[in-house]
Amino acid sequence: MILGSDFNSKAKSILKRMYIDSDGEEGVRVSVKAISEELGIDKTEARNLFEYLESKRCLKIETLGGEYLYGHVSLTKKGLARSQK
Repeated sequence: MILGSDFNSKAKSILKRMYIDSDGEEGVRVSVKAISEELGIDKTEARNLFEYLESKRCLKIETLGGEYLYGHVSLTKKGLARSQK
């Protein structure tokens, strides 16, 4: 996986969208499909971005399944902090 400014920008957009969808609360499940479709991220890129954010401990994968591999994710404390930067 190549990390670059576009990838990092999309990762930050995901965190910001998760913050909005969770009303700024840690542990609230949000739909991976809804976020990906709203931000125009394809399935492969979505998987890479969500795995990257999980590896950085910004989010937790809550459910598996669906067309985007992951069904729901939630923000962690670290993800909440990063979504506000």
